[in-house]
Amino acid sequence: MRGLRSLLVALALAVGVTGCSEESCPGFICSNCAASGDCNIECPAGQVQYCGHFGYFDDPDLRCAWCGNP
Repeated sequence: MRGLRSLLVALALAVGVTGCSEESCPGFICSNCAASGDCNIECPAGQVQYCGHFGYFDDPDLRCAWCGNP
């Protein structure tokens, strides 16, 4: 499972490098991935929260958060 998560993160980073835009964020746009930040979401059982810049935005302060498989 750890390998799959690493693969998903690597894929997100690779896609981000190729020029993704805000429309490419698979979840919602927020600004703070910290535990008390505005990116907190409740994920269904069996899924985990992903949150980060991942190259989706020109603005370095924006983040993308979504639920996905581990």
